[in-house]
Amino acid sequence: MADATDRAGGPIELVSRTTSKEVGDRIEAEWTLSATPGLEWAEVFQFASITRTGPVDWVQGGGPDVEGDVIRWFVPTSYLDDADAEVVQRVETANTRSAA
Repeated sequence: MADATDRAGGPIELVSRTTSKEVGDRIEAEWTLSATPGLEWAEVFQFASITRTGPVDWVQGGGPDVEGDVIRWFVPTSYLDDADAEVVQRVETANTRSAA
């Protein structure tokens, strides 16, 4: 399905990640995607079931947002690696479910 593929016909991939704007103990992380996903892909990404471990504000906190070809998320600085892993898992889930 075109919704889950980039212009070359493959699955949407993470191209890069940057960080900026520290606010207290949180940092804004931004992941660039290889293509702008369709609505179905973005919805699957947003609602993917992910289990987090750690303090309650992280475990029950909000998730990343898809904005065009970018994923943005304010995350606790100490959980940036966990956020990376979660974004990778959500992208894989969205690619799999949108292609079905």
